[in-house]
Amino acid sequence: MKNKKNAFRVVWFVLLIWRTSFASAEDRFQVELIVFAQDMATTELFDQTRSEIQWPSQVVEVSALAQAATEQKSLSHVYATLSRSSTYQPIDHYAWFQVINEDSAGDAVRIQDAANVLDGFFQLERGDFLTVTLDLEYQPDPERFFRMSEARRIKFNEEHYFDHPKFGAILKVKMKGER
Repeated sequence: MKNKKNAFRVVWFVLLIWRTSFASAEDRFQVELIVFAQDMATTELFDQTRSEIQWPSQVVEVSALAQAATEQKSLSHVYATLSRSSTYQPIDHYAWFQVINEDSAGDAVRIQDAANVLDGFFQLERGDFLTVTLDLEYQPDPERFFRMSEARRIKFNEEHYFDHPKFGAILKVKMKGER
């Protein structure tokens, strides 16, 4: 009887370790985001003259996260297509790895370009659904701000388009190691 209990404990311990290591591997995501300017005709009036981003209490800089290598980026062809277009002007292409535990929100990640025309954040939350919050402002000149703020459910390995008459974003989230 004692040997049965010990065998059960060993099996239970091994399963616990295996589950923990398996869950940890599943918690790491690759996030890829392309932001681009566009000048679509619109009848909307934009009178925003200062930043209106609702910043979370804690934000991590995208540069502080592990960056995806060029060969790991799956949206490079999209960025290249935008670069050749006369209608769209790519602002930046971001790709990073981020750990997000089940039933929690990951760190809010600050998205800012080198030319200081783009600022805002990205946040991914895992619950019953995968939810992304994207709150970005595009400032093409010192007197105008254009804000795109949206939260939506997404699916892994799908390209998601966020639209504004003056700029847009393309997002893809996948489990680390998936193509």
